[in-house]
Amino acid sequence: MPARIALAILLGSATSPAMAQTGVDALFDLLCGRTTHFYDGQGNQIEYSAGDGTAYLWFNGIEDVIVGTWGVYETDEGPQVCYQYPPLSFAAEEQGSTHCFTETALFETVVQGGSFNGDRYGLRDGEPPYLLPAHPFQPLESFDADFPRLPPEPLCGVPIS
Repeated sequence: MPARIALAILLGSATSPAMAQTGVDALFDLLCGRTTHFYDGQGNQIEYSAGDGTAYLWFNGIEDVIVGTWGVYETDEGPQVCYQYPPLSFAAEEQGSTHCFTETALFETVVQGGSFNGDRYGLRDGEPPYLLPAHPFQPLESFDADFPRLPPEPLCGVPIS
């Protein structure tokens, strides 16, 4: 199954217009205006990708939301989503960072069913609801009682490239 189709199914939008699109537009539509749960070797992470290109990261063990930027770009490897964060975001003396993912790499870190419309956890306010642990994996059900599912946000505009 192509990664784009698998990602669309994973994100719960198997019938969305993104399925008919290819490349940068489809990946942009799958992330824009959505909160996504990630879990990888670094542990639990939750990111809201706003339509204006701002990224709000709720990263495990950090008391504040990390504000950066995001965009989708065409590369030799195909479309990639990149998140960029300012210096000192993750640790003292850290010089800032950029993290890029192909569709396949993104698919491997997104929690199944872990993408929601809107800023589900109010990350734009700058303060996460609580300190997110790195491990163990935080199942989606642990969030459902406290945080509503939001309606889709208005159109996000054009892909940032």
